Amino acid sequence: MSVIEFIIDLVLEGLIFLRNYTFYPADGETFSLVRLMSLFIAFSISGAIIVFMSQGAVLKHLGPKAKRLKAYSVASVSGIILAVCSCSVLPMFASIRKKGAGIGAAVAFLFSGPAINVLALTLTFTDIGVDIALARVIGAIILAFIIGYIMYLLYRKSEAIEGNQAMFESTNEINNGLKSWQKLLFFATLFAILLFGVYRPLPTIIFIVFLIIQLVAFFSLDDLKEWGIETFTLAKKILPLFIVGIFFAGVLSAVITEAMLAQYVGNNNYGANIIASMIGSVMYFATLTEVPIVSTLINNGMHRGPATALLLAGPSLSLPNMIIIAKVMGVKRTLTYVLLVVILSAFVGLTAGYVFALL
Repeated sequence: MSVIEFIIDLVLEGLIFLRNYTFYPADGETFSLVRLMSLFIAFSISGAIIVFMSQGAVLKHLGPKAKRLKAYSVASVSGIILAVCSCSVLPMFASIRKKGAGIGAAVAFLFSGPAINVLALTLTFTDIGVDIALARVIGAIILAFIIGYIMYLLYRKSEAIEGNQAMFESTNEINNGLKSWQKLLFFATLFAILLFGVYRPLPTIIFIVFLIIQLVAFFSLDDLKEWGIETFTLAKKILPLFIVGIFFAGVLSAVITEAMLAQYVGNNNYGANIIASMIGSVMYFATLTEVPIVSTLINNGMHRGPATALLLAGPSLSLPNMIIIAKVMGVKRTLTYVLLVVILSAFVGLTAGYVFALL
């Protein structure tokens, strides 16, 4: 086979995988819009979080005078609350550090932000499975807290940033006239649609009607317009890279053999998890692209333990990210952060792999 024929075969494999992933998710033969519906709902939720939830209300808890337990707790779940992706978390991280956020809370935010955003979690649940999705959520929140606290213990004496809590308090708040219970009801309805909508039509119809009632009763036309614009903006920014990621996953499935994966990451030992974690730390995963790639690796023989380690380390680190992080908090602290992410992600992957074996 010539080089040109080989390249053509890879391209065709990538395109076939992209078609099957999008329109034939179950078995490659039965047409379904399930995955597209899930993505649409997930993008809508992320857009709603941006419009109707205040970033300032979250970030003010990361200020230099915030209580450490509260700061780390908020930072550890910030990915779900703020719907941040790998491309937006770095500027926010640099901003809160510049304003005086402690290194522990800032690092916890840096790790958690892209690891547990709504889009990535939705796709992990639907494409890879509930077990790894739960391990990803729980592991990311715990690791964010632990990594942040270790960074604080190591570097608290050398902190040179003079914090200004007022800069956090003055962060812009969202004031759209919605009461807290209205927002809670609205987001609960959206997540219910996401949970039931793909597989159970009857509950979906009920929740959609309930959602329409809320939109008419609580929201203005300007609110709905802004929500639509933010959802479209997110989709426009993320979907092209996601499509490329799916295509790349198809190419990987044609190139990487089961024997290769079995040799290095086919078992659940610490070495396999370290390898997976290190691969995740240097590769660049655009938002969502890690899910189809890891799903492909699992189907080709990667153990679910190392797959979990890769999903934990991958979104929060990459070679380009490391360069930016080093400019914000220095080379020494960045290397410490990278080592902590790689080592602890591998440990969580190893633990998750043993738990999966018991289920």
